[in-house]
Amino acid sequence: MRGWLILLGTFVVGMVVGFGAANRGPALIAPYLPKAASGSGERIEGQVVRKQREGNRLLVKVTTAQGPMLVTFTRKVADLDVLLDPGDKVTLVIPGYATFVEDPVLERVKEPGRATSPRVRFTRTIGVYAPTALYARTFPREGMV
Repeated sequence: MRGWLILLGTFVVGMVVGFGAANRGPALIAPYLPKAASGSGERIEGQVVRKQREGNRLLVKVTTAQGPMLVTFTRKVADLDVLLDPGDKVTLVIPGYATFVEDPVLERVKEPGRATSPRVRFTRTIGVYAPTALYARTFPREGMV
């Protein structure tokens, strides 16, 4: 009888701990996870219209389907200043659309007019330039007319 009582007590304690971890766990762990891993937020796509660097922050004007946004980056300013250019398409992860946004997660940057596949290059074939795969034979540049 005593064995059953210990087994039942362990089962009840396990259920209480599991229920508590399922309900309170995400709120307790969220401060220690990066914003990108939390999954909360809306992906908003837009186009960079203008950027301006002011000391330790980068101001970027982005036009989206919802309207214009002024995005302020205060972390990795030098890297983002080099990465972003007017005309680039960006995807931001933010809780919801807002006119002024501070340090959003920059999920993706796509340059305008970028080829769909970086595995394609152009080669010379009997005086005509044609796209071919990387494994195709290419002619040296000095022999081109």
